[in-house]
Amino acid sequence: MYRAWLRLPRLRKQVFDRTGLFLRVTPLAAFRSRTAEQPSASLRVLIVDDELLYAEAISVLLDMHEGIDVVGIAGDGRAAIEQAEALRPDLVLMDVQMPGLDGITATRRIRRRLPETQVVIMTALGDEYVERARRAGASGYVQKFCPSGDLLSAIEHA
Repeated sequence: MYRAWLRLPRLRKQVFDRTGLFLRVTPLAAFRSRTAEQPSASLRVLIVDDELLYAEAISVLLDMHEGIDVVGIAGDGRAAIEQAEALRPDLVLMDVQMPGLDGITATRRIRRRLPETQVVIMTALGDEYVERARRAGASGYVQKFCPSGDLLSAIEHA
């Protein structure tokens, strides 16, 4: 079902709900830019998850919304730090549990090096990780398997 949806450009602004019916996606309000020279700039997002299919699906979802520009995908904490420094995103969507450098340590390092970059943690794990992420500098969190509206709300309010 999703394979056909991704190949049809006329459905780009629509997604399926669990019953297979189409839901209309409401674009997010335009985000204010960091500089006065670019008043209509999009929110620049870096997605970090070791499950590439999941990260790409989130990227497709976010690309459907005006005002959001996915600038990169990283597969672990080290790559997240490198890409964050190179790309200077406004927001990082960060998985918690990844091989190598975990998401909480990567969040701490990104926030220390790029204090203007917000981090929203995505987790399928328990609440103890949420508190650790908050102490590391995360501005919000969302359950990894939440409805798309919850993810978009977390991004909008970060």
